[in-house]
Amino acid sequence: MYLNKLLSERAASKRPVLVGLVGAGRFGTTVAAQLGQMTGIRLAAICDLREINARAALEATGADQAVLVSDDPATVAQAVEDSRPVWTTQIDALAQSPLEVVVEATGNASVAVRTALAAIENRKHIVMVTVEADVTAGSLLNRKAQEAGVVYTLADGDQPISTKRLVDWARCLGYRIVAAGRGTVYHPTDWDGRPEDAFARYGYDDDMVERRRLNAQMYNSFRDGSKAQIEMTALANMTGLVPDRRGMHEPSARIDDLARLFTLEEDGGLLSQAGVVDLANAVSPDGKTLLPDNIATGVWVIISTERPLLQEDLGFYHLPVSINGKYAAYYRNYHLCGIETPMSILEAVLLRTPTGSPAWPPVADVVTIAKHRLEPGDVLDGSGGATVRGMIDRHEVSMKEGLLPLSMSTGARMTKPADAGQPITYDMVEIDERSPLTQLRREQEGKIRQMNKVDQEVA
Repeated sequence: MYLNKLLSERAASKRPVLVGLVGAGRFGTTVAAQLGQMTGIRLAAICDLREINARAALEATGADQAVLVSDDPATVAQAVEDSRPVWTTQIDALAQSPLEVVVEATGNASVAVRTALAAIENRKHIVMVTVEADVTAGSLLNRKAQEAGVVYTLADGDQPISTKRLVDWARCLGYRIVAAGRGTVYHPTDWDGRPEDAFARYGYDDDMVERRRLNAQMYNSFRDGSKAQIEMTALANMTGLVPDRRGMHEPSARIDDLARLFTLEEDGGLLSQAGVVDLANAVSPDGKTLLPDNIATGVWVIISTERPLLQEDLGFYHLPVSINGKYAAYYRNYHLCGIETPMSILEAVLLRTPTGSPAWPPVADVVTIAKHRLEPGDVLDGSGGATVRGMIDRHEVSMKEGLLPLSMSTGARMTKPADAGQPITYDMVEIDERSPLTQLRREQEGKIRQMNKVDQEVA
């Protein structure tokens, strides 16, 4: 691999790729551990509010030096220069140090926006793990990064990029993309799940939760379906694929069902159009058991070709195909969160190209849906919380109807009532207009409206 050659050259010249990590939770610690076994690249600095997180991540790298603790930018910068592991609680101190790339893995959209803007301002490439921020204002962040001459990219190993890799493969070979997506495990009772129940639903004991420092609200976002909706929005904005309907179809599906279900209605499938994102649910239609041969942790793409010989060969080489032979499922039944993230780091630094970044303008959005009856005065708790969940919709619909992006619902106060299942709009809440996330989203919406106005005047 060309990347391996470039990385080997960095190792030989003793000029390792210098990486900063913001957020040393479950995902970030895996990134740290993975970087620790590689040559030609080094985790140089960590930013996290919790000392236990930072020290655990640095320990995972195998570093045997004492950790320097400082919030002073000059001290942090000198530690990076001296190849001494350093922990700081200040994003700006990390961003101003002589790093080449920053990995944002907090899972907090507001913090992620601050991190990305600081990295871009200081001419650092940014690898965005926090897809919650990306689906809210990633298109504008990507534009700002391009203007600054740095790369903004989502992280390999997580499902959006893992799926995009399949989409890129298919498009490069000239196949038509009918649908692309990931697997889920979604029970009917998960819809209104609460954070305090998340670990029990997964069967995780206290030791597992404490040892891996798991976040209850994040894991609840996996179970109530919000995370999968967020990730498919990120995929949509990278590829131009769109949701066929709000929330997608998300049918129960085994691997062998993929090429039958995610095809056009005229061919017996679920889709009203080609070129969509969707989810394959590993839970049986009765909602009680997992299907055999499911793709719960995997990713997939449904492709088609008009060439009879290629149609025959796709089935001959054991890809699942539709009954009429027009569609085939190309898939990977796993994804490697954190483990593959260094691939995006290396592509950004050594090739100066994103593994995947959102286009301008975005095509999809994650909108806020009430989990239960909400009254004026209720404070929303965002993705994975007890009050709301997220669903994908087309970005143009979200803008036209004034729908509240899910990441902006955290801390929002209801000013009007909402029934269970009702979308929340901007005019139903009070939000913190001073938040960097809110300001960036407002800026993105303003630029899109101006662009649309110009387009209408030209037309």
